[in-house]
Amino acid sequence: MLLTTLLAATLTVTQAPLVDPLPRVPLPRAAANAARASVHSNHVPVGARTGSVLTIALDVVESAWKPEGDDDPEVPVLAFAERGKAPLVPGPMIRVPQGTEIRVSIRNSVDSALVIGGLRPGVSSATDTFTLAAGQTRELRYRLDKPGSYFYWGAFGGTTFADRLWKDSQLNGAIIVDPPGGSVNDHVFVLSEWFYPYDGARPFEDQMVINGKAFPYTERIELQQGDSTRFRVLNTLALFHPMHLHGFYYRVLARGSWEKDAPIAPAMQPLLNTDLLPPGGTLTLAFVPTTPGNWLFHCHFSFHMNDEVSLSGSPHDSGTTAPQPGAGHAAAGASSEHHMRGLVMGIHVRPAPGYVAYDAPNARDIKLLVQQKPGRLLNGTAAAYGFVIQKGDSAPARDSVDLPGPVLELERGKPVRITVVNNLQEPTGIHWHGLEIESFPDGVPGWSGLGDHVFQPIPPGTSFVAAFTPPRSGTYPYHSHLNERHQIQSGMYGAIIVSDKPRDLAHDHLVVVGGGGPPVIHKIESPYALVNGRRSPQALRLTAGEVHRIRIVSIHPDWRISFTLRNDSTVARWRAVAKDGYDFPPAQATMRSANVDMGPGETADFEFRPTTPGEWRLEIKTAEPGWYIPLPIIVVQPGTK
Repeated sequence: MLLTTLLAATLTVTQAPLVDPLPRVPLPRAAANAARASVHSNHVPVGARTGSVLTIALDVVESAWKPEGDDDPEVPVLAFAERGKAPLVPGPMIRVPQGTEIRVSIRNSVDSALVIGGLRPGVSSATDTFTLAAGQTRELRYRLDKPGSYFYWGAFGGTTFADRLWKDSQLNGAIIVDPPGGSVNDHVFVLSEWFYPYDGARPFEDQMVINGKAFPYTERIELQQGDSTRFRVLNTLALFHPMHLHGFYYRVLARGSWEKDAPIAPAMQPLLNTDLLPPGGTLTLAFVPTTPGNWLFHCHFSFHMNDEVSLSGSPHDSGTTAPQPGAGHAAAGASSEHHMRGLVMGIHVRPAPGYVAYDAPNARDIKLLVQQKPGRLLNGTAAAYGFVIQKGDSAPARDSVDLPGPVLELERGKPVRITVVNNLQEPTGIHWHGLEIESFPDGVPGWSGLGDHVFQPIPPGTSFVAAFTPPRSGTYPYHSHLNERHQIQSGMYGAIIVSDKPRDLAHDHLVVVGGGGPPVIHKIESPYALVNGRRSPQALRLTAGEVHRIRIVSIHPDWRISFTLRNDSTVARWRAVAKDGYDFPPAQATMRSANVDMGPGETADFEFRPTTPGEWRLEIKTAEPGWYIPLPIIVVQPGTK
């Protein structure tokens, strides 16, 4: 794919400090007679129903689409439309009870041949995919017998689902087949991307959206505290997305693809707060919003949720001047200093009657300083941003930084009060990722909080107090949640370990993988990483015949990372015991091959029992072509010092 080629090309760059963003260039314009595409939130299904038969008529039409605000750029797309009505992005939703017969007419009203797929989920992709010539209409009749979450799609003739870029990228629509009884508080999210490649110095323009809009213009999900909620997430991109829910764990009910859904047996349904959604994948999840306030559901790749996946600021045509990034967004509720964009959904949870705000009496105090050390990264060419804990009354040196941040060792059920002191020359905000806490200290500037009590960026030279009680033992990250791509890649991340008792550090090992330098080219992933704060990490020391816990924190903001524990002859086996701080029940805590792929924000705990002395290594590398860092593991005889 073009995107993969572009990203791989960045690995040859020399180590250099940040460069200025490449200039914005005019975007392609929609045809003068193009229909204006409406955006919908997948609440109302399409078609006319008679008994157990649903009749649908769809057209593919040339359209003009505004993925952000009314004052932001409009771009050309092809879109599905119910015949005689305005085109929709995403396309009309087909939602029916199990066993419904579908009679669909689909007409190609554009001047190019199209490939259509996904209209008949449950059959093979070869059978389900067909070509529709320009001007051609095709009739299909079939029955939807398998409950699940699916989507249909279109692409230019001669291409595949994975090849879609800019104009055919929004040819997507949800198909939901409900079992008897249906769903309660059910929300359907279609993830898509408009990606326009250039031939010149600027590689591409990119826009990522949920249900046709990018944050802060995405729909606000309104929930009541204590109400059961279900999300169906349909990934129409050929990219992975680690989907993170702030504040709550969700139970994964099903995983699948556009052509097949796979319900998970209740005993095997994991409880997570971040799940890596594959290309073309679907995810059905359920959760209970137990705490009121403002929360987020978003992709945790920083590249998928910041200014770089926004068309705001691009000139509409060669006769206009590009506005400054963020122009026109403040009115929508986004802080002028925190430009979240792209794959982000805002969630408002209304308090239940009698709700009492949290208090943290007799809390343990921790002073966590955010600081900068010039020349610490990229062979002395870039500053490290990071954390250090103040011990006693004397403040540490202003240029002291721990990479990764110091491990915050907390006790389950014991209140803590963390004073974050910002010694940077720019604002920041800290997110305690995965912890089930109140909304206000959750740390998203301009968003976290309840009512008028909203967390704001921590200005330079000031402090913020995050008070909470961790309710669950486990492994979690903490990290910047403002200008994430720059600040996290520069070192603003660390691990939180919540325990019931002090850890046995001879048998409890932590591996933190994060950024090793800021992005060096605008809009391209950083090729730099650190493992436990180093490019050549110090070896872990294990004892033969004894059980060791290996905690992995994956927090590099731009890479999907593969972890493999092996020696020169074999891949080890380990027992998965926890994910995202949730301890697996016995049915899920199984022995498996010691290999796992993880996205940013995911944590995983494994138990490994080496039987004989020797040398192992935890191979840590990008799942796509990128970087590789081995972590040596030395297994010694019992009693060896």
